[in-house]
Amino acid sequence: MTASQLQLITAAVDGELSADEARAFRTLLTSSPEAQSLFVKLQADRARLLALPQVDPPADLHTRIMGQIATATPAPHVQRARPGSLPAPVIVPLRRARPVRRRAWVPAAVAAGLLLGVALGSFAFFRNNTAPEQFAQPHWSNALPAPHNVPSVAPSPATDANRHTDRGVVVRGGEAPVPPAPTPHEVPPVAFATAPPPRTVRPDLIGFPVLPKLPPFERIEVKVPFLRPVADLGREDVSNELLDAIGRETSDATPVRFDLFVRDPARGVEMLQHAARASGVTVHADAATLDRLKKRQVHSVVVYAECLTAKELAALFVKIAVEDAKYSPRVGDSLHAAAVVRSDELELKTVLGVDVGLYKRPAGNSSHGVGGSDRVVTPGKAVSANTLDQVVQSVSGVSAPPTPKAQERPMVLLTWQTTHPGIPRTNPLQSPELKQYLQKRGIRKLAAVPALIIIRPAG
Repeated sequence: MTASQLQLITAAVDGELSADEARAFRTLLTSSPEAQSLFVKLQADRARLLALPQVDPPADLHTRIMGQIATATPAPHVQRARPGSLPAPVIVPLRRARPVRRRAWVPAAVAAGLLLGVALGSFAFFRNNTAPEQFAQPHWSNALPAPHNVPSVAPSPATDANRHTDRGVVVRGGEAPVPPAPTPHEVPPVAFATAPPPRTVRPDLIGFPVLPKLPPFERIEVKVPFLRPVADLGREDVSNELLDAIGRETSDATPVRFDLFVRDPARGVEMLQHAARASGVTVHADAATLDRLKKRQVHSVVVYAECLTAKELAALFVKIAVEDAKYSPRVGDSLHAAAVVRSDELELKTVLGVDVGLYKRPAGNSSHGVGGSDRVVTPGKAVSANTLDQVVQSVSGVSAPPTPKAQERPMVLLTWQTTHPGIPRTNPLQSPELKQYLQKRGIRKLAAVPALIIIRPAG
């Protein structure tokens, strides 16, 4: 603990605290356990001292003390007193000595009072012993030296007596009169020499020159693939966004791939079949693929359709969202739409066993049959379907497939890509459902969009 804290505690034990010191003492006790223990100890000591009985000193105590003092080395001007001449001892009761407390501001106050008194006395002394003329002069007149071009002449007493007193000139005893200071004049500016600008030093730096200024950036529109949750496909804005992603009805439709992510592929196929049936579309599902789905040997299937327009495809996915809402928990996860790439075209050719001609023009310019072979149409002359079948039958000797009904729109479902070596794809020649689809496929419409709907597990 510091000395000031100890002094504060002892003053509190003696009961000599002021109001400010009492507040400081309470703060100290609150913040310092050491101060609390010391204060309690000092209070206990004070109580013990006050409880002690007062004992009279021995009668010869004073004599013995004075004798010991007399035996010490006395001062030169002090004469040692005789023991017999000592006065009778005076018994004084013992009192507890109280610590002398000094105020820190007392020395500063005494010094400030002395300094103020000296200053006031000096001012009064010089005020009374100074001529009035000296106060009228400028404060710098006595400090300036006399000019060198003025001859200094000692004045005579008679001349000084009759001379008119000039308040601007100070005359001192034994000195020449000092004329007033000249009027200050403007000092011309001093021209300083300026250094020339530093010369340009070309550093020995070998590097690439400064690039030309870049042209301003152009704002372009970036199109990202369609990716939305299946639960949101029923909304009108999401349906319009999907329709824009597919491409609105055009004469030159681009094939589109849809990745339908589901939590259970078997239930996802069931959900798509219900939605297709509600849209008037027949799904020719391969029996071997459905059996492997139930045994969880197949994880991804593909549904190929080329009988639906862009609006009909968007409406089909809306019905899929409606069917998905009937399941608890939901089966569908999300839908991703993108353009068909070359690898998708080759995989579809392997699955179907034929080249369906994804990028060939639909009916109206050129059309294709079961194997994707082109059928020539004479420009400017309409050819009926029956006449076309007769031409094909007479040339190849093979009966043409029957013309599909106007309302029949077929789709086919087969196994998609599989990486497991023990799970082969369905052989296209051994799938009766695939043969039925190829027979009922017919000619692609002008506004139809070839679509690959791949149902695959989410994650």
